Amino acid sequence: MADLPHRTNSLAWQVRQGWQNLGEWLEYQFAQVDIDAPPLPRWPWLEPLARGLFWVMVAALALWIGWLVYRGFTAYLNQRQPRGTGVTPKTAASEAALKQATYWWREAQRLAQQGDYAAACTALYMAGLARLNDTETVLYRASRTDGEYLTCIPAPPSRPYELLIRTHERIVYGKALATEETYQRCRRAYQEIAQP
Repeated sequence: MADLPHRTNSLAWQVRQGWQNLGEWLEYQFAQVDIDAPPLPRWPWLEPLARGLFWVMVAALALWIGWLVYRGFTAYLNQRQPRGTGVTPKTAASEAALKQATYWWREAQRLAQQGDYAAACTALYMAGLARLNDTETVLYRASRTDGEYLTCIPAPPSRPYELLIRTHERIVYGKALATEETYQRCRRAYQEIAQP
């Protein structure tokens, strides 16, 4: 194929040729320079120190990887082992308190006297959950949401339970303000639940 003029005269070709010529000139100039490097001091202790530091870093890295493998393995074994009751100590403590509806009832009254109506309503909600658990209508599970509790209560949901659960939802997740009136409504709802 014939050599076309735009291939040898184009600006891009001329720029590439200029860069190539500059690179070759610099390479030639540096090849002509003969510089003697300054003499380096001889430190006989430097090589053993560098080797020692290298092996310390290798050992530290091996220990760290071993620790990560150990933690992963123990977590895996803990996950696979059957747990007698299927609860962790934190959940066990909350379930023990949950079974005591009277505890939550007293706690609600104490909090209301202090003016913390949001916490008092939450305590009444917990007392309601304790009643559901005690009567075995809906067993307590830490993973259940308010909506799941509503769907688990036999249809149609009891009005007092619905009031407690919806109020808890609005206070905790909807950031609604709890007033004394809100607390009194929850209190009446819980008293309806507690009546035999």
